[in-house]
Amino acid sequence: MVEKPEDWQKYYHGTPDELRLQRHFSYSDRIRYYWPDPAAAAAVGRLEERLAGRTIPETLVSQHLAALYPSVAVGEIEARPSALLIASVQRVLSIYRAACLPAC
Repeated sequence: MVEKPEDWQKYYHGTPDELRLQRHFSYSDRIRYYWPDPAAAAAVGRLEERLAGRTIPETLVSQHLAALYPSVAVGEIEARPSALLIASVQRVLSIYRAACLPAC
């Protein structure tokens, strides 16, 4: 985001420290603007490689993927990177779907 301020600067305002916080804690769905960027795709690929085959501790799921934690805790979602990625995308899509249903 720092390298491409034109993507966000009209939405975030304040001091440099306030801008840093806004970028860091912005809505997670903002990532959709960066997926096509080759550097972002490469970073995701490296992360997936490093985490492949590992189980993510429930405490980290609880802290960073809180909406998924109940399903992980009861075994509906595996605490594996690929399963958490898919469940995260499905969760966001379900929000959009629910918003669309009355209009569809």
